[in-house]
Amino acid sequence: MMNKLPISTFIFFGFCLNIFLIIFLSDSNNIVNLALRLSAVAGIIWLIYFYFKYLRIEVENKHYVSLDVRDESINFDISAKNQFLDLINLTFTFIKEINIEFESAIYFIDPDSNNYKLNDSTSNNFNSVLLADSILISKIINENDVNILYQKDNPVEWVNLFQDESFKGSECVIMQKLLFNNFPAGLIIVRSNHFSDINTKDQLLIKHLSEIISLSIKDLDILEKTINRGKDQSRIFDLLMQINLTHSESEILNKFRNLIHYFFKYDCLTISRLDNQSNNAVIKLIDGVKKNLPDMKAFNINGTINGLPYIKKCLINSSSDKYNLFRYSSSEIDTDINNNFLSAPIFIDEKLWGGITIESFDNQRFNEHDEKLMLLIVNAIQTSMFWYIEYQNMYENAIKDGLTGLLNHKTFMDRSREEIERARRFQHNLVFLMYDLDKFKRINDTLGHPYGDYVIKTTAKIIKDNVRSIDLVARYGGEEFAVVLVNTNTEAALTVAERIVENIADYNFIMEENEVNMTISSGLSEYPNDSDQLKDLIRFADEGLYNTKENGGNSVTIYHSMNK
Repeated sequence: MMNKLPISTFIFFGFCLNIFLIIFLSDSNNIVNLALRLSAVAGIIWLIYFYFKYLRIEVENKHYVSLDVRDESINFDISAKNQFLDLINLTFTFIKEINIEFESAIYFIDPDSNNYKLNDSTSNNFNSVLLADSILISKIINENDVNILYQKDNPVEWVNLFQDESFKGSECVIMQKLLFNNFPAGLIIVRSNHFSDINTKDQLLIKHLSEIISLSIKDLDILEKTINRGKDQSRIFDLLMQINLTHSESEILNKFRNLIHYFFKYDCLTISRLDNQSNNAVIKLIDGVKKNLPDMKAFNINGTINGLPYIKKCLINSSSDKYNLFRYSSSEIDTDINNNFLSAPIFIDEKLWGGITIESFDNQRFNEHDEKLMLLIVNAIQTSMFWYIEYQNMYENAIKDGLTGLLNHKTFMDRSREEIERARRFQHNLVFLMYDLDKFKRINDTLGHPYGDYVIKTTAKIIKDNVRSIDLVARYGGEEFAVVLVNTNTEAALTVAERIVENIADYNFIMEENEVNMTISSGLSEYPNDSDQLKDLIRFADEGLYNTKENGGNSVTIYHSMNK
């Protein structure tokens, strides 16, 4: 191509001159004008030819040099690394959800120095390197429990952790090790400016986060080693890159459905999940021929083709001729289907979670390559669903009260603000209800705290059972509860509020043969008639609540009726 460049350059400049003459010699005679235009057309044809003949080839060659699946220069480590970085970013986001004031950092061991190097952080206060032989780091690595370090008790070690030196003495950190194949691989550090902001629940959540990151390191390492630099396998990794842990279970499974549809020719795909309370499995996704489906989308794992991965607990590539089983149930009408199937169990955290089966209703059997692909896809499903389940567990723990399962105080405030904004946009009413158990202290004093916990849990259930799923119900603190009734006015809300009061008064609280009767007081305020500000609506409902208590309790007081 090099010997063509001078000629190409000459033609290119000639073409430019031609265009120049057409622009500035527009009044020339017809013959000259025609010649110039013909030359311009020839130049355009040459440009098109030159692009496709040379430049396009160079671009495409460069493209395929970097992407050709046969080229050993492909680095799937980049995909694994990017996915892992996404997980770390999600970890930081989750820690901010626990407490927006928390600062966090993740360190990984440096093989050259055996010290811990900063991988990423949410602030610039963390030191870039932590010495592995320091007393503090050695202690963390050798212990299994969550470690809490207080600045006032460890001023020397604190300087080794952080760059800033303007300490108040109230700071503390949670430090937890990260493991890879049971060996210390890194550290996660969460810093709070005041020790009172960290509670036992926060410690458990951060320990849980460290366990997820540790298992994720292992899973990504397995997946990266499993990827054989193949075109098909790269699609699986690309899919994992697209999955967000905030996706729903159905969204994740649907992404895998598309992937399986790309790889396999099948008549029916079934992904099911084991019901741990019975011998049944529930169909979570089905694609293709949907005949003979069981009622309620559940089937017995015994005596069925789709139950085989649960029973065998291994990959199965076979046909109905060998097993002579129903697909889902003995009530099936068409039993003469020549059924070739490929099935595999799905394990999550080493526990049997579900199964996947693809079926072909013709004579086309699945081969060894299909088996390898199925195992690779199942491995990817296991990793994605594990991350999803663990994220959901942590999310639930972060937003729910540990005793009652209701929303906690912080989440209630956040959700209430969202509901106010939604009500403002759609011009809806909201009703805020505050509840407080009457004379609750006598329960703890006479029957003990376990009985008190029982009363609070039971009360929470009664309140939850008497409102809709769209309404907000929270444990506001101690024996106090808060409710937001969505798209409801005072008149309709009063019926709900009084029913809750009556149900609690009628309920026989009994535990270990100790029976008590409880009552509850309530106050009510309405958006926007009483106020359009959250703090005012809660304060007004509280004023109604205390007015109820002053009048003997076991009733509901409407805030605006107090001022009449």
